[in-house]
Amino acid sequence: MAWSNEKPWHRLGAEIDAHLSPHEMLVKAKLDYKRPYKSPAHHETFRFFKSFAEAGEAHIQTVGQLDKGRIIWALAGLNAKFTVKGADPVEGCLLFASRDEKRSSVQMQVTTVREVCGNTLQVVCKAKSLFKNTFRRVFISTPPFLSPASTQLDEKMIQKAKENIGLGREAIAAFASNAERLATQKVDDTTVHRYMFNVFQPETVQDLSIIDQQEIEELAEKKTRMAIEAIQKAPGQDLEATQMTAWGLLNAVTYTVDHQLGKNQDSRLRLAWFGSHADLKKRAFDLALKLL
Repeated sequence: MAWSNEKPWHRLGAEIDAHLSPHEMLVKAKLDYKRPYKSPAHHETFRFFKSFAEAGEAHIQTVGQLDKGRIIWALAGLNAKFTVKGADPVEGCLLFASRDEKRSSVQMQVTTVREVCGNTLQVVCKAKSLFKNTFRRVFISTPPFLSPASTQLDEKMIQKAKENIGLGREAIAAFASNAERLATQKVDDTTVHRYMFNVFQPETVQDLSIIDQQEIEELAEKKTRMAIEAIQKAPGQDLEATQMTAWGLLNAVTYTVDHQLGKNQDSRLRLAWFGSHADLKKRAFDLALKLL
C-alpha cells in the first residue's frame, strides 16, 4: 500500500512485512516497552489478528496503537484493490482492533483506504464484526494460575474467518461499483453546499439556492467550511473522478474527518474508526448515493 505520509496516518501506524511474527508486529506498533505487564495480552492479540487474516488469505500490512495503547489495531489487505475511473486507486481492507483492555474480544471492520491520502470508509458488510480472542489466556484459580495459550485457530474459527473474509471481499466489490457511479455523477455549487450542510449541519439545511455566498459562509460551521474547502484542496481532488462529482464530495468528507477534525491525530483516528465520526462518514456515503 502506498502512503502520502512518511508513515500511515501521520506516524500513528507502521507498515510491516506480512511474514513478521506477532512479536515483531508488537515491536513495530511500539508496544514492546509500554505497559510491559500487558505485553502477553498484546502478543496474543496480534497472533489472533495474523492467524484470522491468513485463514482467509488476507495479510496484515499495517499495525498501530491508539490512546496510549488502550486500542491496538492491524490493517490487512483483502487483495481487493480497485481504481476509480482508471486513476484513483482504492484498497479493500480488514481493520482488526481490540478495544477492551483484557483483550478478550476482537473487532473486525471492512474498510476502504484511498491510496492518495489514506482516507478510510467503513463498508456495509454482512460479515460478523466481533469475535472472541481464542488466543487470549485467562487467569484460573489453581496453579499455574494462567490458562495455556492457543497456538492455532480451531477448525470452527478457521471456517468463520474464511466465511467472513469472503463476505468482506463481496462488500468491497459492491462498493467499487458504487464508487464508479459516484465518479460519473456531476454536481454544481448548490448541490455541494446542500450536501455538506446535510452531512455536518442537517438541522440548518434550507433552500440554499436562494442564499448568496456570504450568507452560506455565515451559516456554515467550521467543520462544514473545512469540508467545502477540501473539495478543491484535499489530495486527489484534482482527478477526473473527483472534480465536481459525488465521489469528490464523499472524499472531501472522509479527508476532513480522518485528517482534520479533532484535537490531534490520535483522537481523529479513534473518532473516525470507532466513534461518532464513523457514523458521519456513513451518513456522507448514504447522502452521496442519493445524488445518483
